[in-house]
Amino acid sequence: MFDDLRSEQDIWKNCINMILTLLEDNLFSDSTPKADAQRLDLSKDDQGSLGMYKRHMHAHPLYLDLFQQVSSTPTTPSFKRKRSVSEVVHERKMQKLSSSLANDIARSLSVDDDDEDMGFQFTKRTQRHQEDNPMPTLRRISLSGTSNPCSYSLEQWMRQQAEMYHIPLFKYKELSDEKQKELRKELDLLQTPNQTFDQLREHLCRVLKLADELGGDHTLNFTQIFPEWSIYEYRINSLARFVQAMEDMNNSIHTTIPRTSDLLQDIKRLQTTLDSKLALYGDALSQNGLEWKAMGLPVDDHLLAATKQWLFNLCVGLMEALELECKKVGDNVSDMSELYDLPVGEELMTSILCGLEFVSEASACIGYSSPNIVYSCRAMVTIYSQWICENLDHLHDKATEEEVGKKMRISNAVPTKRVDIRYMQLLDNMIRAISCLLTLAELGIVPNGSSPSVSDTHISLDNLTSVLVEFTVRAIGVIQTEKNQKKVTGNVLANPQATVVYMSELLLSFVDRVIELGGSDVNETKRVQTLHVYLKDIESSIEH
Repeated sequence: MFDDLRSEQDIWKNCINMILTLLEDNLFSDSTPKADAQRLDLSKDDQGSLGMYKRHMHAHPLYLDLFQQVSSTPTTPSFKRKRSVSEVVHERKMQKLSSSLANDIARSLSVDDDDEDMGFQFTKRTQRHQEDNPMPTLRRISLSGTSNPCSYSLEQWMRQQAEMYHIPLFKYKELSDEKQKELRKELDLLQTPNQTFDQLREHLCRVLKLADELGGDHTLNFTQIFPEWSIYEYRINSLARFVQAMEDMNNSIHTTIPRTSDLLQDIKRLQTTLDSKLALYGDALSQNGLEWKAMGLPVDDHLLAATKQWLFNLCVGLMEALELECKKVGDNVSDMSELYDLPVGEELMTSILCGLEFVSEASACIGYSSPNIVYSCRAMVTIYSQWICENLDHLHDKATEEEVGKKMRISNAVPTKRVDIRYMQLLDNMIRAISCLLTLAELGIVPNGSSPSVSDTHISLDNLTSVLVEFTVRAIGVIQTEKNQKKVTGNVLANPQATVVYMSELLLSFVDRVIELGGSDVNETKRVQTLHVYLKDIESSIEH
C-alpha cells in the first residue's frame, strides 16, 4: 500500500544513485577517498554501496520467473565523441518541443474543420498496380544521361533519336516542340491550387509521361532537352513522393500481415516493411502531414489517422506474440540459468530485442504509444537484461573458441575467447534495449483500453531498476576480473590497463542511457561527468 506513495521518479533516483555509488566505490576507486576500504566482493555483506544494493534487492527481489509477470500484462511496445548527459537531455527536450509545435501548426493548416470527428474514416481510393507508381518514371528522367552519357550535342542526339524512330529529323523536331508545349501546359496545371488528390495525381502522371517520352532513350541529360525542368524538378519530386506515400498508406491499411510459426522471421519481415515506410513517409505521420500541408497539398487527415492506427495495431499484436512466446518458454524452464543452456533461449531473446526495436521505431513514426505498450516493453527489457546478466556470468568460463560460440547466447556473438570483445557485444545489446525505452519515453501516451494500475506499474519499474543494478554489479565484476588478471588476450591493445579503460567506457555509456531514461538531476549529471573525466585522464596517461 505504501509503495503506491512512491513516484516513478523516486524509484529511478534510488536506482541511479546505487549504480553511480557502485561505480564510484568499486570501479573508479582510485579517484575516491575510500579507495582502499571498498572492493567489489559479491560474497560478502559489505557496508556501503554493495550493502545498500543487497538491502534494495531484499526489499524488492527480482522475479526469478519474469515470464509470469509478462503473462499478467493487461491486454487491450569507428567511435564517436561521447556527449554529456545534459547535452543529450537538452537535445531530446528540444526535439520533443519541436514535434509538439509542429503538430499544433499541422492542425491549424488542416483542410478539415477542427471540430470534425476524427474517427478512423477515410477516403477509400482505388488500389493501383505497381506500374502506376510515379517514382520509377521520375527516377528514369532524373538519371537521364548519367548511366550512359553521350558526348555529342543536342542536335546530334535528336538526329540519333530520329534514326531510331525511323522518321526524318525535321519531323522529330516538330514532335519534340509539340510535346514541350504540352509539357509546359501540364506543368502550369500541376501548380493549380486547391486540387483534389486525384486531380493532382492525374496532372503529375501526365507531366511524367510527357517528360519520359521527350527524354527518348535517356542518354542525354533531360535539362539539355527541356531547360525549364531544373526549375520544377524539386517540386515534382516532392509531389511524386507525396502521391506515392498516400497511395502506400491507402494500400497498407487494407493489408493484413500474416503470422507464421517463426516469430523471429515475422519480426524481421515487419522491420523490413517498417523501414520502407519510414523511408517514404519521413516524419509525415508524427507531425500530421505538416510539410505537405505547408505546401498546400490535399492531405487526407483521416487516412493519416488510419495509417497510424494500423502501425499501432502491429505493435500491439507483436507485443502479444512476444508475451505468448515468453509464457510458452517459461512453462518449460525454472530460471534464466536453465534457459541459458537451451538453444531456444537465444532465439527468444533475439526476438525480444528485435521486437523492442520495431515497436520503438514504429511508435516514433506515428508519434505516440500507450500505457500498455510501455508496460509490456518495460517487462521485456527486464527479461532481456536478466539474460545479459546470465551471459556476463559466463564470460570467464574456460572454453574453446567453438564452445564459446555456442555458449554465448546472443545473436551477434563472435566466436572468440577475448573477454573484452564479448563484453562489448553484451553492452551494445543492453544499450540497444534501453534505447527503445528512451524512445517510448519521449512520445505522447494515448490510453488504449484498460491501463496498468499504479501498483503494477511500480512493480514493473522496481523489477527493471533492480535488474539494471544487478547488471551493473555483474559488469563491474567482469572488469575487476580483467584488472586482476593483468593480461590482454590479443594484440590490438598493447597496454593491459587500456582494456579496463575501454570496458569501463562502455559501461559508462550504458549508465548515461539509464540516467537519461530516469531523468537526471544536477547532482547525478555532475557525478557521471566526473567519472567520464576520470576515465579520460587515465586514457590520456596511457597514450603518453
